[in-house]
Amino acid sequence: MNKKKGLNGFEKLMWLFIGGLFGVMITFLSGETKNVYFAYICGGLMLVAALISLFTVIISNFIAPHIAKKKAAERALGKEGIKIMRRDEVAKLAYKGIIALLDGKLVKAEEFLQQALSKTDVRQNQMFCIEWLINLYEATGNEAKLMWCYRKAVEYAPENPEAQSRLGHAYFSEGKLDQALYCFEQALRYDPNHGYSYFSIAKIQMIRGEDDKAFETLQTLLKINENHPLCRAELADWYAMQGNAEKAKEECKKAQLCGIHDPDELNKRINAILSFHKTDYDGKNLPEMFYRKIDPITDENADNADNKEKTDD
Repeated sequence: MNKKKGLNGFEKLMWLFIGGLFGVMITFLSGETKNVYFAYICGGLMLVAALISLFTVIISNFIAPHIAKKKAAERALGKEGIKIMRRDEVAKLAYKGIIALLDGKLVKAEEFLQQALSKTDVRQNQMFCIEWLINLYEATGNEAKLMWCYRKAVEYAPENPEAQSRLGHAYFSEGKLDQALYCFEQALRYDPNHGYSYFSIAKIQMIRGEDDKAFETLQTLLKINENHPLCRAELADWYAMQGNAEKAKEECKKAQLCGIHDPDELNKRINAILSFHKTDYDGKNLPEMFYRKIDPITDENADNADNKEKTDD
């Protein structure tokens, strides 16, 4: 997390000045008319310049970053953070944890933040510690502990749509669609206009082959925000998978105008779905849901399912 810093402009200038003085001093000491006193003056100036430069390096590379980290930790605690730390042990531990995290001391940071979390039953403080633990585990790539944090956040604040959708996204990434769907529905329960949850529910419905439901969900999202880039991109996928090239490309253009993150990838995906046999595209561009195997519910399939259940019993 800590980046190695080079010399700044002032430091470079000081070292050039020292080098120049050194050259002048050598010239006067080695010439035919030696001027020892002037050489001493140059040497003294070199020493002063070197000390100034050294002091500048110490300040810029050690003292200033430490002060900046302390101020960042204080800002994280809020306007009254310093006053609160004087009387609140939880705030002190959280502060130490943030400082350790900013210093790259991740083990210490986790220790302090977990201690702070265990010592408080105030929901605001609990959520504060969880958010910083999320930052820590994202930095270390610890997926198991990240999932623990997401669950804890929902446990502490179930009415928080962002916490619900974040947990839903984590479940979705693990392929646990039922749990993901529940979280997104909870997010919409507390915020009926939560666009990302509508988008995510539509994706789940698409994966399950519930294309009509997915289309209805996306249309609902459009009523809330017609410029939602993810919604437009998903509609482009939907139309492409239905074989409607005109509407798919229309939605693809709208997604690009709305600011979709990777327009080239979207364009390749749509073209791959519509005509993946072309040389310009291959199966790698196809979304996973293109390979869905959806068995229609027929009398034969229903009988087979019933027979399987009886056999299992």
